[in-house]
Amino acid sequence: MIPSPWSRWSAKQYIIAALLGALVAAALVAVISITLAPAHISFSIAGPTMSKLQEKGEKRKGVYYNFTLVANNPSRRMAVSYSYLSTKIWPNEAAWIPAEVNTSAALPGWQPPGKTTDVTVLAESWQYDQTTDAPKQDIKVDNNNCTVAVEAKVRFKFGLARTMGYTVRATCLHVNFIKNAYFPVPCLTA
Repeated sequence: MIPSPWSRWSAKQYIIAALLGALVAAALVAVISITLAPAHISFSIAGPTMSKLQEKGEKRKGVYYNFTLVANNPSRRMAVSYSYLSTKIWPNEAAWIPAEVNTSAALPGWQPPGKTTDVTVLAESWQYDQTTDAPKQDIKVDNNNCTVAVEAKVRFKFGLARTMGYTVRATCLHVNFIKNAYFPVPCLTA
């Protein structure tokens, strides 16, 4: 009877085979990790405007903010899906105005690689003029120099493979809702 080739292996050959197997497994894990790593996305603000409204006979004043949030997917291979998108406008350090976005209507499906998507964002703020005994707080609102905070929950897709969900936060500094002078405003991702 002919002995099998496996029975002729020495301990050194078994160790080398195990090391080669581990090396192949590590290379496979690295390739999968790099392929499925989240892509970089970025945001910018375009065309911010603001309009004021005071209803007749009422003691309340309203401010409507309107801007376009540009979502950029510079990846060459990963598509992006937005499950949640929220913005906050900070006219000063003490006050902020929320602006929710209907993500299913604004960003349906998957954003293809290398594309940008424009999302119209609207926010409103109302202030009531009331007299009270409390001391007046003079909070300065500067619509020439607002900060816009963006939070998005995203997933990435490469072929049939999808990543887990990620939360992406970005801050857009020096957004001027009065003058459309310096646009688009790039946002810094955190």
